[in-house]
Amino acid sequence: MKFHFVSAHFGSPIPWTHKIKSKKHAISVKYHHDGNTASRNLAIHPRLKSKIPKMLEWKFVDADWYVWLDSSIKLKNVDITEKILEVAKDNPLCLFRKSQASSIKEEVNFIRRKLKNNDSYFMKTYNGEPILNQLIEYYGDKNFNDSNLFSMTFFAYKKEACKLMQEWFLHNALWTIEDQISFPYLLQKSGLTYSLFDGDITHNQSMFECKWEEIEKNFI
Repeated sequence: MKFHFVSAHFGSPIPWTHKIKSKKHAISVKYHHDGNTASRNLAIHPRLKSKIPKMLEWKFVDADWYVWLDSSIKLKNVDITEKILEVAKDNPLCLFRKSQASSIKEEVNFIRRKLKNNDSYFMKTYNGEPILNQLIEYYGDKNFNDSNLFSMTFFAYKKEACKLMQEWFLHNALWTIEDQISFPYLLQKSGLTYSLFDGDITHNQSMFECKWEEIEKNFI
């Protein structure tokens, strides 16, 4: 079985590299950065550019499993492949729930409060994004049950989830780059089943450390 690990970091030097090994499975790793990826600086912001490998890596690399790691993820010395298979069972997706909220409405309201208060991180990341319009659009779907929110900092998926990934990228381009808002809606519409990793992204992780604050303060 082949696992392809992918990450991306644009706009500043990469914080670290990943050394990923497995005794049972084939491993490939691609870390997209300014030194190996076309800049496209006249057409696309680094934050949106990073969504291409995050959601569309399957268009360029053939594998059984694709594993996304935000550049804030620093892996520990464990066999990630075995942990993914243990969690996945027969499901094509392995995800983390978001511990701070449980719906996209909560996430949208949180971001809007931060923007209203001129929070520097949220202003440089989400100012000008039509987040409220996106929420209104999703809530206009009477079949949508807003009861899930996931941390998309680290996740794994099989090929059967590729259509979902492509639609996810489209919604990031059409609506907002806050991909945690669009994913629960599109996942529900896809009908795909998923498994959940234990714990959450930022605490008590046996697989990795999440150092997003350290990464964001150096983001250009």
